[in-house]
Amino acid sequence: MAFSYVAVSFLLEIPTGSFADIFGRGKSVVLGCFITALSFLIYFFAHSFWFFILAEVVGAFGITFISGALEAWMVDSVQHHGYTGDLEKIFANDGFFSLAGKMTGSLSGAFLGEIDLSLPWIGSAVGLFILGIYCLYNLKDCHFVPRPLALRWNFKPIRENAKDSWRYGVKHRSVFYIIIFGAILLASLETVNKQWTLLFSDYGLSVKDMGFIFNGIALAIFLGERLSPYLKKLIKKEKDRLILSQAVTGLGIIIAAQTIGLFPALTAFFVHEIGRGLFRPLKSAYLNKRLESQTRATVLSFDSMIGKLGGGVGLIASGVLSQTFSIPCAWTIAGAVILTAIPIFLKLKNGD
Repeated sequence: MAFSYVAVSFLLEIPTGSFADIFGRGKSVVLGCFITALSFLIYFFAHSFWFFILAEVVGAFGITFISGALEAWMVDSVQHHGYTGDLEKIFANDGFFSLAGKMTGSLSGAFLGEIDLSLPWIGSAVGLFILGIYCLYNLKDCHFVPRPLALRWNFKPIRENAKDSWRYGVKHRSVFYIIIFGAILLASLETVNKQWTLLFSDYGLSVKDMGFIFNGIALAIFLGERLSPYLKKLIKKEKDRLILSQAVTGLGIIIAAQTIGLFPALTAFFVHEIGRGLFRPLKSAYLNKRLESQTRATVLSFDSMIGKLGGGVGLIASGVLSQTFSIPCAWTIAGAVILTAIPIFLKLKNGD
């Protein structure tokens, strides 16, 4: 099922990103909310494997309408209203609301799941539908200039916008290299994302304990996001700040895998999550500073598409490595891949 989600996301990221650049980022986000709500509704009623696949496909379709569009809307909106400060601060502040959403969702989902495991799905569907209604009336593209009506009702503008964005994402080395670096990170992190519960269950932890660890993950990522703007005072070069965040992530994964004892392993695991939190606002700011407004959503969707490709490769590799060797071995290799990518990224001339 996870592969079907990744495959559909990979295929549709650029077309839906182009939709956002042509019809409006707000409209794209609203549509994404409604389609994703429908996927949760399908999950609620699903009673067979193929219905679950359908829910994954519909959910992937909905998320692609949001992935590049929401970030593009946010950056263009703050610039439209005269913001000239660091984008790192904008993306770091976004982390607070992400944390609140994750913790609220996990706690409410656990409460509903205690009653019936299907209830979190209907709760999520209702919540996203309400969010879609809210965005419909409040997510205005005040900075957006629509294309002429004659061009809006065929696929040619979307196709041309997708081609232009693809060329921009590949030809501009500063953009392309950070996209590839992010994809390598996501490929490596799939091992950790899918296997941390299995690794820590070997220490005899209960399901409730896993819930506390999940909240610890959210807090560690939030801490990393909040720290990212302050790195600028210590490290001037954007590239060096990005590399530091990934050094923390890679080393944290390796130490967590090789350390004996729950407390040291958990400490290293949370340190790696801080590195992940550092990377997201740094990468988003680095990328958005180098994008043109008219194709921003599509290039961001291109970034998401390549990232999902990396995640898909990592998903397969993590399963093979953990089955052939062990989970700690798979984690060690994942951390080593991140650390190996750092000197390569450091030596690349980014074209700036």
